[in-house]
Amino acid sequence: MQARKPSASHRPSQILDTLKRLGFGVAVAVPDSWLGEILVRIEREKSMQLVRATHEEEALAIACGARLGGVRTAMFVQNAGLLSMGSGMVTLAQRYQFPLLILVSYRGTPEDPVFYHVAKGRATEPVLRGLGVAFACADRSRPIGPQVETAATFAEEASSPFALLLSQEDVRW
Repeated sequence: MQARKPSASHRPSQILDTLKRLGFGVAVAVPDSWLGEILVRIEREKSMQLVRATHEEEALAIACGARLGGVRTAMFVQNAGLLSMGSGMVTLAQRYQFPLLILVSYRGTPEDPVFYHVAKGRATEPVLRGLGVAFACADRSRPIGPQVETAATFAEEASSPFALLLSQEDVRW
């Protein structure tokens, strides 16, 4: 069976194309079922290196280290993991002003009402506000590439992490 070629409106392809165009050299990820294939595609990219982490605090430390080394870095995590990064986010990423783009599979929303994801969906935005992490929910009515670029630009200009909360449609290949 031949793999289908994504169309120009394929949102995960737009995310990957945008990261490449913007010069992201490293993607640090903690796997999630929604993120699986986009991570495989990143791993095949010659211009990017994928680093798989075992948990989100580790991913955050690796991403900060790569950025400290001068490489533009994106993180891919599920919102459950984002919730567990609170301490590292405050004491490392924000404290030392690392401009990190965090692409988050936003589980537990009305579009993803799986019972064990609902609580983390409810907590995600209030926790980000409480930590002082800038974020936005991707708008499904607009192309995702420019939204990724806006989030990446915010992270760079503000010298701080920025979380872009993504739906299944945005990241699942």
